[in-house]
Amino acid sequence: MSIRRTEGSKPTVLPTISSEARPKSAAKTPTAANVIKDGFGPAAKTSDLARAENTLKPLPPPVGRLALDSKEAQSAIQTALQHLDVAPKLPSQGLRGGIQYPSFVPKNVERDELGMTHVRLDRQHEGVKVYGEQVVAHLAKDGKVDSVTGDQSKIPAGLGTQKPALSNAQVLDIALKEFKGTPDRQPHSERIIYKDPSGEYRSAYRVEVADTTATENPRRMNYFIDANSGKVYEKFNTIDGFKNCPCATHGGVADTKGASGAKGAAAAPADVNVSTTVNAQIKDKGSVTSKVTVADDVTVDKLKLSLDITHSYKGDLKVTLTSPSGKTFDVHNRTGGSADNIKQDFDLSAFAGESAKGEWTLKVSDHAAGDKGKLVKWGLSITPKATQQPPTDPTTPPAGGADDTSIYSGKVALETKKQADGTYTLEDGTRGKGVSTYDARNQEEASGQTQIKDDNNVWGEATDPERNRAAVDAHYGAAMTYDFLKNVLGRDSIDGKGEKLVSYVHVSENFVNAYWDGEKMSYGDGDGVDSGPLTALDIAGHEIAHGLTERTAGLIYRGESGGLNEAFSDIMGAGVEWYASTQNPAVKFNWTIGETAWTPTNGDDTDGLRYMDDPKKDNYSIDNYKDYPKQTEVHGSSGIANNAFYLLANGGTNRTSKIEVKDGIGMEKGLKIYYRALAHYMTPSTTFAQARTATIKAATDLYGADSAEVTKVKESWTAVGVN
Repeated sequence: MSIRRTEGSKPTVLPTISSEARPKSAAKTPTAANVIKDGFGPAAKTSDLARAENTLKPLPPPVGRLALDSKEAQSAIQTALQHLDVAPKLPSQGLRGGIQYPSFVPKNVERDELGMTHVRLDRQHEGVKVYGEQVVAHLAKDGKVDSVTGDQSKIPAGLGTQKPALSNAQVLDIALKEFKGTPDRQPHSERIIYKDPSGEYRSAYRVEVADTTATENPRRMNYFIDANSGKVYEKFNTIDGFKNCPCATHGGVADTKGASGAKGAAAAPADVNVSTTVNAQIKDKGSVTSKVTVADDVTVDKLKLSLDITHSYKGDLKVTLTSPSGKTFDVHNRTGGSADNIKQDFDLSAFAGESAKGEWTLKVSDHAAGDKGKLVKWGLSITPKATQQPPTDPTTPPAGGADDTSIYSGKVALETKKQADGTYTLEDGTRGKGVSTYDARNQEEASGQTQIKDDNNVWGEATDPERNRAAVDAHYGAAMTYDFLKNVLGRDSIDGKGEKLVSYVHVSENFVNAYWDGEKMSYGDGDGVDSGPLTALDIAGHEIAHGLTERTAGLIYRGESGGLNEAFSDIMGAGVEWYASTQNPAVKFNWTIGETAWTPTNGDDTDGLRYMDDPKKDNYSIDNYKDYPKQTEVHGSSGIANNAFYLLANGGTNRTSKIEVKDGIGMEKGLKIYYRALAHYMTPSTTFAQARTATIKAATDLYGADSAEVTKVKESWTAVGVN
């Protein structure tokens, strides 16, 4: 996957119903202007009019991105600038004979589902953009500034007003020499104020040179060049294909253990462990109830219950365990006579076949007088049933009319478009401004709109062209990503306004890559050894999430912000796979990235590119900030935030620190927190420590400052060494 880098809440959409389309039974909603003409008439009583007026409720304020020139956005911008003590004057409005430049330029304004408004402002200095620096003012429901995100460090005077020694043409020549190739489009340069790696501000240029036709290494290079000396301070590729990531090698996953045999053999998922320390008193003839949540959607094969109960007469006690489905089993029922305590493990085969996902409840009851004790702690260790890789041509589609056959996700239901000639194309008009999938015709660069067609709108049949198969997965992956953003995160596509999601399959020949180029998805077919077609769900979600990051925080693809950029794509990609698994029984969610498409011929269905539950498993990534100086490459450092998210959602122990996070908060809550942090509380240069602060603030907004969710966010970051 290029697994590479990359706005906020679901907007309120009011459907327009024409007079022809409006159901006859649907009456118009009365307004102050049409009360008389629409049914009350001249003879209407005053009380009738008053009653009509009282039924008129104002529309709720819009949710999502606001037009910058709208009254609401302008008011929020002015409030933000006044709070920052920045006079919103134009350069032509001189002060004492000089020029006063705006310190901030509005980038976007968003109102979220909680009623807060977030004003994102790009920083400027003496009329020149300060690269990668933004301030976000957060307005509460009452319209007052609640908090501000972003640094406002002092910049030396003159960096913006002094004329650079080098021209645009000169810095373009420098960048082209560094690029060492032929760009496929006109290079772009801009004058900026740049903070160099030592932390000093410089007068500089940012030059972008791109060539995506070189598909072995598609590049969109950024060069940061001193505006006076021509020194190249920094360069990085903002399209970073996974094939070029050292973690994406056979050597990197050689130690991975999984099921043996051909592709499609049973895979053995890792055990699921949850536990909680209760320390609750069991009163005489009383009871204690405790709960743990399992986030993993697996089926129980074996279940072990570990109990630690102190009690002076365990023959008084009854202990029951109840599964998420409501099935109850008596673990201990007043046996053991006068012996003390229950400190042992119980193998509970009674729960075999149960779904593990959800809330498990333990109840300890004292049924006789004269003794009391304490439920100290308890936990579950669940061995999931081995799962079968979804067959490539399942014969029995799931309910709901899913008759299209994918490579990786079983039977799916695609939304398509019927053409004038009676054929169907992969164009979905039901989601936002559309989801479309095209054939790149094995060209080096995806372009044009070559349609992929089917005669009967049943895609992926054995008689269909082989080229159609990868397109089914790409189209399904984009649709599931759109649905995940909308139904879980409340966002209308990656820009918050229904942006069309465009995918191209069959890019180049035997291309082991997939990437987002800022506008569209490009998928290679793989080489059959390193990978199959790179159209797996979590790969699609990962890559499209780079677009989400570009349109929100804009995390710069290098250093700590680059590691966060990669991690947020992994997190959202896992979110797409998780969401799809709740809609499609053939999709199996796990914490491995790209496993269904990766190394299709080595007989191991469990190896992948990265492992969020254990990042160090690939022998490349790190899982703790203490190791960041040793591994700053963005894919490798993504393991820090990846593991923090895993611990938040699932619970577990960080391998490096040995710190345990007990009782994760579940996938949906974790995703909502991280998304809110990305969309509203992070800026292009956010560090790992600032990401911790952003997620704590997001969790506080959603669940309250004293909530368990905030506590778990803090614990999970601490476990990965970010404080």
